[in-house]
Amino acid sequence: MLVIACDPTLIEAARAAATSLGAAPPVVLSTEGAVLRAVVTSLSGFAHLILEDGELPIDQSLVDAMAEASPSAVISLLTPEAALSEEGAFLRGLLSGTRHLAHDAKRASRNSNRLQAGLQGNSLLLRYQPIIHVRTRRLVLVEALARWRSEPVALTPVNFIPAMEQMGLSRPLAAAVTRIAARDMSRLPASLGIPVSVNLPAPELDKRDVVAWLGHQLGRTRFPRRRLMIELTETAPVRDLSRMARTLRRLKAAGHGVLMDDYLLDDPRQRLLRLDFAGIKLDRSLVQSLPRSARARNQVLRMARRGLVMTAEGVSTPALLRALRVLGVARAQGFLMGRPLPVAALPAWNQRWRSAEGLAPPRKPQAPKAST
Repeated sequence: MLVIACDPTLIEAARAAATSLGAAPPVVLSTEGAVLRAVVTSLSGFAHLILEDGELPIDQSLVDAMAEASPSAVISLLTPEAALSEEGAFLRGLLSGTRHLAHDAKRASRNSNRLQAGLQGNSLLLRYQPIIHVRTRRLVLVEALARWRSEPVALTPVNFIPAMEQMGLSRPLAAAVTRIAARDMSRLPASLGIPVSVNLPAPELDKRDVVAWLGHQLGRTRFPRRRLMIELTETAPVRDLSRMARTLRRLKAAGHGVLMDDYLLDDPRQRLLRLDFAGIKLDRSLVQSLPRSARARNQVLRMARRGLVMTAEGVSTPALLRALRVLGVARAQGFLMGRPLPVAALPAWNQRWRSAEGLAPPRKPQAPKAST
């Protein structure tokens, strides 16, 4: 059980309930610093998450991230009075599964006007997942991932993005993601002056005004174009290869690298590999099949020999990271390095990653060979 609360009565009630049920003592986070450390260290695996119902001196984005790290957790938003009600039987019922709290906001509104208004307001939130260089272990890129503000915690993409796409809101969504990502990245310390990637489906990427449109989104922040990368999602097929080639050239000339996202084993988009993409992102299913599938390894090796810059998604173990290095995969993304993080947690994550994992030390200069 995880408890995020400041009220001592609520905390003590949670501890007493766990004891009476014979469960392990709860992990209690009462300060923003404690929650930040938990986010950065990817603390997860909780079956229950108890949140204090009230104003907490803790950034809500950090609370959201803790909830997201344990997606199967039962979330209970409680006041101290509710936790003590029925002499604690109500709280014990929540923890044992015999009582339930109903939360209204399980999905974003399916109303097009409300969704569009939310994009213009503050309903859209972003998380950033680190991408490291496999050999040096340095942070080289973050991917911007959308979330939707809700109660008691933010919603993940499955709860709102399909509805937006069906309602024709792909471009407003991409515009909002780009603006927020540029703003967030501009506020980071200079030491984290890395690129950020945003997702864009093929129909939007293929529009003639895409370069000017991206520039307009970046205009208010003066975020450098070279630090905004595009991930071509697979939601719609690329039908006109020549047109896509021209689009990639225009974007490259403007400073934007384009990555092909979610590349699968025997992917039907193989014909796109000859286009001028800045890199290929290997789908989680392909990456996690590498230890047991010679066919998957051979495909990745062939792509590496062609000089394709590959990013492996879904990297979860040190053994898999070592295998990627052998296969010539340049970059890695996954829970081994870090979960999607609020922008406020990125500096702390980077500091911890550099100290805990260590960076590849610089090579010592070779002593000059004696002349013969």
